[in-house]
Amino acid sequence: MQDKLPQPVLILFAKSPICGRVKTRLMPELSARQAAQVAVAMIEVTARQAARYWPGPRCIYTWPEDRHPLFTSLARTHQFTVSIQSDGDLGDKMLNALRGYTDNGQPAAILGCDVPHLPGRELSRAYHILQQGGNLIGPSHDGGYYLIGLQRTHPGLFQGINWGGGEVMQQTLIAANRCGADLQLLTILTDIDTYEDLVLAAKIVPELQKWL
Repeated sequence: MQDKLPQPVLILFAKSPICGRVKTRLMPELSARQAAQVAVAMIEVTARQAARYWPGPRCIYTWPEDRHPLFTSLARTHQFTVSIQSDGDLGDKMLNALRGYTDNGQPAAILGCDVPHLPGRELSRAYHILQQGGNLIGPSHDGGYYLIGLQRTHPGLFQGINWGGGEVMQQTLIAANRCGADLQLLTILTDIDTYEDLVLAAKIVPELQKWL
């Protein structure tokens, strides 16, 4: 009898929603307190979608601390485990988080919490691609990506990338081609960074409408 394949794990990357330190590009249209409240709502909606559409293990990797009441609540309500992100830049953090699973033969995906409007069917699709042995990436309109899922973690996908620039997706695809990782594409989405992004996403996510 064939061994049962390990279930893909979903890792949510979430910044602690500390007033004045998150979603600062939503200001001045929103206050620092309101921007932090938006961050909380985005994390909550993302976690709820994950609990509904990702049948495998789920965890939250936070920064700079992991003891915020929000994460304690999500761990209890939606059966997430909570860990703190490693030191280093975004590439180091993602590489280390993924390798904690893929080095043990378990496929894993990282999803940011800036796309609570991600359709549930796309999250389900991501799970099944990983379950069937594929790799994938979810591109964003700003030139980055909101999700990456791998069977095996290739360090080259996370090193030498201009994080925060508009060429992250392009540089990652070039690196993937170089290391032989075939990345299937999910739907392109817009990260919620600015107030204009929030207005558009609120048309899909009712929980965001109270700040308009």
